[in-house]
Amino acid sequence: MIVNVVVGLMLAAGVPHETYVLRTDASVWDVAVEDLTGDGRAEILLVCCDAETRPFVKFVALYPAGAGGEYASEAAVRLDLDPSISTLFFAEVDGAPPRELVAADAAGATVFRYEDGRFAVLATPRFRSLLPSGSKEPAFLKDIASDLDDDGIDEWIVPAPAGYDVRTAEALVCGVECDVVSEIFRHGSVYITHRLPAYRTFEIEGEPKMGLAFLSDEVADFAYGPGWSLHERFEVPVNVDEKWEASAKMEDLNDDAFPDLIVTQTKGTVNLKAVTHVYLAAAPFTYPEAPTAVFEADGAIASPAVLDVDGNGTRDMVLVKIPFGIRNVINFFLRRKVAIRVDVYLLNDDRFEPKPTYTEKVLLDAPEGRERVAYTFGDFSGDGRIDVAYGAASDRLEIHTSSPERLVSPKPWVALAIPTFGVARPCDLNGNDNKDLVLFHPSGEHNTRVEVVVF
Repeated sequence: MIVNVVVGLMLAAGVPHETYVLRTDASVWDVAVEDLTGDGRAEILLVCCDAETRPFVKFVALYPAGAGGEYASEAAVRLDLDPSISTLFFAEVDGAPPRELVAADAAGATVFRYEDGRFAVLATPRFRSLLPSGSKEPAFLKDIASDLDDDGIDEWIVPAPAGYDVRTAEALVCGVECDVVSEIFRHGSVYITHRLPAYRTFEIEGEPKMGLAFLSDEVADFAYGPGWSLHERFEVPVNVDEKWEASAKMEDLNDDAFPDLIVTQTKGTVNLKAVTHVYLAAAPFTYPEAPTAVFEADGAIASPAVLDVDGNGTRDMVLVKIPFGIRNVINFFLRRKVAIRVDVYLLNDDRFEPKPTYTEKVLLDAPEGRERVAYTFGDFSGDGRIDVAYGAASDRLEIHTSSPERLVSPKPWVALAIPTFGVARPCDLNGNDNKDLVLFHPSGEHNTRVEVVVF
């Protein structure tokens, strides 16, 4: 087994870590981490697609962890996929851990069980859905499968024309209607789009099954009870007229087992404005008429992240802002730099602080084309607080720890000489208190490699 280890720049004494480079022969579009053997060490799975061929060549490359937690540079197993496969996820299908790998398209799915170092077909259910077929950029979906009725078998929440279907590998359980935005327009060809709401599961005292909550940028729908036949609806009192873009999230911010609502609208082009409305649930299906908190960003794109920054058990609001002022434009065109501002609002006693507890400004190298600057949040140091990992330069990834005084430490806790334009994600590879990190580069010059940082 050839192990490709990259030695990072150790800028903090006593920080043990290893960085591995995984390689493949096609573009890596997504990465998943799953313990498929039950040994406590996670396998890394890459879904790859060579879109230059017709039909597309698609496969999953699997990299198991070695006895010492190391990862080889070459895949141990390659699972070839039908060109139509566009969605992958893990689900408990046979009632015995570990979970199975499901590869799906608009016409159904194939369920694979991993055993004896290979993938074997367990089932091939056929069903119609709004999952795509033939996508150039296949992806793993994280929250599509959950054990909603506590019987040891996961239900799948599959997008359908009127909302979502709840089904297992064996049969359809029920359909749940919710607010789906569907459009058709002609621009040379005919374009049909479907925008489905975000969804979360929730618990109601005395109910044996998990409920389902769905949130568009205008409506929150809830399905629960026998066969998910009971419904509640909350119309989000947000003016969405003339919006340029909207996004919605459902998160349990205050740890009361019921989802709270987060709706962000970005309006305008030159005079850009981003507004995020937060509604904390007062009780199941009950939200205030006025938002619990409103966060505004003038002249910037603002992407909200929900994280427990200070480790107190409730989740806080982290707004990552990219300003579109003159200074940022000059930095971009003359210096190939982009400035990012991060504001953190802590949640205490079901109220957000009126002003950000932390405000950080970071200057990063600007990417080319479709590439993006990699950044993510996670407790990489294992101290219970959120740390920040970001590409400080195109070939330098830095991890900065947080403290009660600030979100980003003045000096990096760890710095690594690796390509940083791409997608960075925290993960758990070895079961310790420290989050690990994977970084991949879709559409970039390093699109056939993945960096793995293990703490």
